[in-house]
Amino acid sequence: MLILKYVMMLHLPLFSVYSVFLSSSLLLLPFSGLACGEDLILGHTVEIEFGEDRGQSFGNLFELIDDEGNVLGGAGFLDVYNTRFRNDRYKLQFYIKPTKQTDPLISRHPVPARHTGLFIFDEGETIYGWADDRHTYEFDTQTNTWAKSRRYEVDNLPSGFGGMKLGDGYLSFRRSGIYFNDKLAVRLPASGRVYNFYYAEYHLFFFHQDQSNDEQFTKIYAVPWKPGDTTVDALPNSPSITCRYPRTTPFSWGQHQGRVVTVGNYGGIYTFVDGKWIEELQGSDQTSYQVYAQMHFNGTSYMAQYPTGNLFAYDKGPPKHLPNWPPKLPQVSPSAREAMSLGIYGGKMHVGVWPWAELWALNADADQWNYIARGFTHPELTDQQVHPYEKQAMAQGLVQNHWGQRITSLVPHGDALYIATSSKGSDHWTPDRDFLPKHQADEYGSLLKLTLPGSITATIEWHPNSIDLRFYVYPNRIEIRRGKITLGSAAITREMYNSVLTSTLRSGTGVFGPTALKRMRICR
Repeated sequence: MLILKYVMMLHLPLFSVYSVFLSSSLLLLPFSGLACGEDLILGHTVEIEFGEDRGQSFGNLFELIDDEGNVLGGAGFLDVYNTRFRNDRYKLQFYIKPTKQTDPLISRHPVPARHTGLFIFDEGETIYGWADDRHTYEFDTQTNTWAKSRRYEVDNLPSGFGGMKLGDGYLSFRRSGIYFNDKLAVRLPASGRVYNFYYAEYHLFFFHQDQSNDEQFTKIYAVPWKPGDTTVDALPNSPSITCRYPRTTPFSWGQHQGRVVTVGNYGGIYTFVDGKWIEELQGSDQTSYQVYAQMHFNGTSYMAQYPTGNLFAYDKGPPKHLPNWPPKLPQVSPSAREAMSLGIYGGKMHVGVWPWAELWALNADADQWNYIARGFTHPELTDQQVHPYEKQAMAQGLVQNHWGQRITSLVPHGDALYIATSSKGSDHWTPDRDFLPKHQADEYGSLLKLTLPGSITATIEWHPNSIDLRFYVYPNRIEIRRGKITLGSAAITREMYNSVLTSTLRSGTGVFGPTALKRMRICR
C-alpha cells in the first residue's frame, strides 16, 4: 500500500494537516484553492512505500475529477509489454489533460546505418533501441542522437532478452542464464533454445524449445525464485505446460489479478495462477491470432491483436473482442490489421496500428477514440491494396507485406511519448532496395518524439522505506519532485490549470490500474 499526503499551499505556509488511512474503498477529497491569481500553487505530497518487489505492476496513485466524474489529471506507474520488451515499472507519470484538442509536436530521429526495424524500451533515464542487426543502441534525449549501447553490446542479445530492475537490484536475461546483480540466479537448460523472459509473482517465466526422440516440443516454465534465494535449476520441479504446437513463440506477457498471462503465435492463451498452468484459449494452426502487447488501463486488462487490429479485454478466460477499438482511417483497407503497441501518455491509452502506422488515443471518460498521427509520411493512403509498397516488395522477391509500416513500441519519457517504427521484415537496408528517396527510406526504423502539454514521466528508485514525492500544478507547468530535487516538469496552459482548481481527489483507482504498493496515507 502507499502513503499519500495531500497538501495545498499558497507558496508558504502549509495549511492544517490531517491523516486518513485508506482501504480498498474510494476516498474523495477536494482539490481546490483560493483565488490568488498567478501566485496560486496547487500541490500534494505522496509518501510511498513500495514494499517487496515481486515483479508486480505498481498501479495508480490518484486522479483529479470534476463534478461530473470526468478525469482531469492523475498520477501512477505504467507497466506495459510491447513485442518482447517490458517497460521500466519504476517510471511514474503525472498528467493534466488538455482542455481542448491540441496538435502534437513531432520530430523524427533515424537509427544509425538505416536499419529498417526498431523496438524501444526504457530503463531509468535511458531509452534503448533494439535494431534489426541485433545490436542495441542508446538514445540521448538531450541531444536527440543515437550511440551503440555499452550495456548490452557485449551479449549482442536477440529480441526478448535484456533485463529489468527488481527492487534495489537488476535481473539480467542472458544466453548463459538468468542473473541477479551479476550473480547466477537461475541455471537454464543445457540443450535447446530458451527465449522471451518475464518476471512476476516471484516466478521467472520463459519459453523452452527442444526435442526428444527427434520430436520437437515447446514448453513454458515458471521457476520459483526471488532475491536472496540460492541458484536454482530451471527445469526440475518447476511448473510447466507443453504448448500445442512445437514452434510456439510469444510476443507479449501480462498480469491480471495475480494471474500471469502469455499468448502464443497460434493464439493459445497460457495462464499461470495458483502455482499451476492452464490453457485458457486453445490455439489453432489454421487461423491467425497474435497478441503483440498487453497493458492494464482504467480497470481492464487489454491485449493488442492481429489480424483484427483491435483490442481484446481479458478477464479470466477467452478475451472479449472489442470491435472498432481502435477504429481505422477511412482511406485504408480493413483487412490484416495489427494493433501492435500500447502505452499511456497524458492519461490516455495510445495504440499503434499496422500496416499504415496509425496512432490512436482513447479518452476513457467518453469511450472516444482520436486519431493522433501516422508514423510515416509516405505513401499516400489507399484502400486499393492492403499494405504499402506491395508491388515493390514482390518485385524484390519479398513477401507482399514486407514494407508494411509498424509502430512497434510506445515509451513515455520526460514530457514526451517516444514512438518506434519498423517494416515487417525488419532487416538492414541494402542499395538494391532503395526505391525510395533516402529521407523517406530512413523513416523505416526511425524514432518519433511526440510532445503534448501536461504529461511528465520520471524515474523513481526503489527504497526499503518510505520516500517523499511531491506533485505541483503551477499556472504554466506541472512538476514531480523528490525532496528539493525536481525530477521532471512539463508545460501546461492556463486553461488546464484552471480546470483542476475545483477538482476532487480520488485515490486507489485510475488509468494505471489498481494500486499495488505497501501503504498509503493522505494528509491535508
